Amino acid sequence: MALSETDPTPDKITLREAYNKIRPWYQNNKDKCKAQDASYAQKSFALIDNLPNVEKLSDLEVRAVLGEVIYGNLEWAYHQSDGEYKMAAYAHAALEQAGFQFSLDERERDGLRHSILWPYLSINGSA
Repeated sequence: MALSETDPTPDKITLREAYNKIRPWYQNNKDKCKAQDASYAQKSFALIDNLPNVEKLSDLEVRAVLGEVIYGNLEWAYHQSDGEYKMAAYAHAALEQAGFQFSLDERERDGLRHSILWPYLSINGSA
């Protein structure tokens, strides 16, 4: 999935600032999930319900959540907006501005295996 060239993106946003925009939006808008697959919705809601305050996460964990917006269990709201930007605009802009791809390499995925988020991430193979 991709943003349109006409979609606005934040000019300057950190990974943590993007997470702080995304997390409350998902927590307050789960009712907007129109997933046809009940299993996907269940996985998405489990991740949303277990998103901690950003202070409890490493940068790698924040990147994983932003990745979920782009390609995983939070993708259902890719084009949903908080009135300022789309969820994907926050995720893409923060990752790009920090110099990261939206996907994680094998070493990074391995580094998440002990994360409190691991059971809820689509990259773990069972989520």
